Amino acid sequence: MTGRWQAAIAYALVGTELPLDEGGRADPEAAVAALSARGWTAVRVGAHAREVSADARPWPHPVPADLRAGCGPAQLQAAVARARELLGLATLEVRPPSRRNLLTADERRLLAEVPPHHVQ
Repeated sequence: MTGRWQAAIAYALVGTELPLDEGGRADPEAAVAALSARGWTAVRVGAHAREVSADARPWPHPVPADLRAGCGPAQLQAAVARARELLGLATLEVRPPSRRNLLTADERRLLAEVPPHHVQ
């Protein structure tokens, strides 16, 4: 049994089962192109992903068992990750690096402690 790879990838991204041409293998590029042809551009998928995440729901969407039948779980996960990269959605939120905080006196004391065999 051959998996419905493109439909499974698309479902993970948009949460809707779409009738897509299947090539018998995972093809994230084809899935992204097919989504775009159906109006699911990178901007629209990104807005959908942020909306779903803001509602504390999982995104990418969990793919139903009947839709992912015949698709290897690791291969499907890798294909969805690649599709996210192609859409510019590898991460939904980019944060600046955290700032260094000054250490408290207790933290400085702990850092200064060394095991007895390191004392010179």
